[in-house]
Amino acid sequence: MNLLPEIYRGIEYIRISSLPKEQKEMIWSTFPHDKIIKIVKDQALLNDCILYHDFVAWAAVPHIAKSAVAAPSNGSALEGVFVKLAFK
Repeated sequence: MNLLPEIYRGIEYIRISSLPKEQKEMIWSTFPHDKIIKIVKDQALLNDCILYHDFVAWAAVPHIAKSAVAAPSNGSALEGVFVKLAFK
C-alpha cells in the first residue's frame, strides 16, 4: 500500500471516495463508521475522511466483507418460517 495521505491543517487523512472501487466497498462494509470523520475544506464538506493512521491500521488486517460472511440462503422467503414452526 503506497497511498499518500492528504494533509489539511496538520490532519493527515484519506478520502474514501479517492480509493479504488473494491477498497471503497470493503471500507464501507468493515471500517468502524464512528471513525469516519468530516472535514470542512475551502467551504466544502468532505464527509468521507479517515485519519491516515486509522486507515493504515485497518489496511494491515485482512478483512472479509460482511455480506460475504452471511450464512448462505436458498432465497426462500419461507425458510425462516419453517425453522420457527419446527420448534413449536
